[in-house]
Amino acid sequence: MFTFISIMAFGVLLGYPLRHQNKIHKLDSLIHGVVCLLLFLLGLSIGLNKMIVENFSYFCGQAAVIASLSVLGSMLASLAVYHLFFRKGAHHEK
Repeated sequence: MFTFISIMAFGVLLGYPLRHQNKIHKLDSLIHGVVCLLLFLLGLSIGLNKMIVENFSYFCGQAAVIASLSVLGSMLASLAVYHLFFRKGAHHEK
């Protein structure tokens, strides 16, 4: 974990002084390609992992429950905020 944070910090320290260089701004397409390659390799490594593939339905079920509860919680929170702050005719006097 420390290695990844160190690499990111090194990239920030190197990129900050170079942010106004025109050559650096041309790296966007290269960065996009590298990110796509990394996502492909992540998917490949997950697909090759026998334990994950065998328990795929279990993981999908957990993901569906977590996603559903997250959406439900967000909806309830937004409804509460709407009723507390944005309802027409509500006069909040202090």
